[in-house]
Amino acid sequence: MLKAERHERILAELAHHGSVSAQDLSALLNASLATIRRDITELDSVKSLIRTHGGATLPKHREELPYDAKMMKFLQEKRRIGAAAAERLEDNSLIGCGGGTTVLQTLPILRRKTLKLVTTAVNIALELRDTTTVEVTLTGGVLRRRTAETVGHIAERTLRDMNIDVMLMGVDGLDPRSGATTFDSSEAYVNRVMAEQSREVWILADHSKLGESLPAVICDMASVTRVFTDSGAPDDILRDIAACGVDVVTV
Repeated sequence: MLKAERHERILAELAHHGSVSAQDLSALLNASLATIRRDITELDSVKSLIRTHGGATLPKHREELPYDAKMMKFLQEKRRIGAAAAERLEDNSLIGCGGGTTVLQTLPILRRKTLKLVTTAVNIALELRDTTTVEVTLTGGVLRRRTAETVGHIAERTLRDMNIDVMLMGVDGLDPRSGATTFDSSEAYVNRVMAEQSREVWILADHSKLGESLPAVICDMASVTRVFTDSGAPDDILRDIAACGVDVVTV
C-alpha cells in the first residue's frame, strides 16, 4: 500500500473512532509498526492528527478538525448529501459556495451541468478548472489556509456584486435556535454575505453537525431555505428545523 493510501486510511479510522492505536493500524493496514509510527509522525507534523503514546487522536470536540480529517469523517454520507443537492440544481443558475467538505461532494454531478458558480474556495475552483460547462468566479481575498477559503473585504466586495440563485453552504454546527455556525468569525461573515446575496440558501450537513452550536454565527434559520442531511440525523432536531419553515431533505 502506498504511503498516501495509508495516510487516508489512518485518517478515516480516526474520523470514525476518534483515536487509534499504532498496533491496531499495523494489523489493519498490513504494515510494520515502524512504518505506522512514521506515518503518524508525518501526519502530526502537518497537524492532521495528534500523536499520542501508542497511537494517535483527533483534536478535542470543540476544536476545529484538520481539513483532511474533516474530509474523511462520514465521507459516504457526505457523498450522498452532495449528490442529492447537486441533482436539484437547475441549469443556467448562478450558484454560490464555500469550500466545505460536504459541498465538495457536489462536484461530480455539478461539473456535468451548465452553470455559473462563484466561490470563496480555492480548492473548488481548481477542481472545476477543466470543466467547460461551469463558469467559475473566484472571489479572491485573504486565504484561510486551514480550509483553503478566502475571507476579508475583497471576498465580501465581490459577493456584494452578485445576485446568486442558490447558495450551497457547509457548516460546522446547525441548531434550530442558534442557526448555522462555524469556528472562524471571518469565514462566518463571508458566508453570511453570500447568504444575503442568495435567493435560496441550501445547507449541506451530515448528522453529526445537527444540534451543534459553534462560536461564529453565519445566519439564523429564517435565512435557510433547505437542509440536506443523512438518515442518522435525530428526528426531534429534524422536526424543529422543519418547524422553522425549512425544507428538510434526508438521504
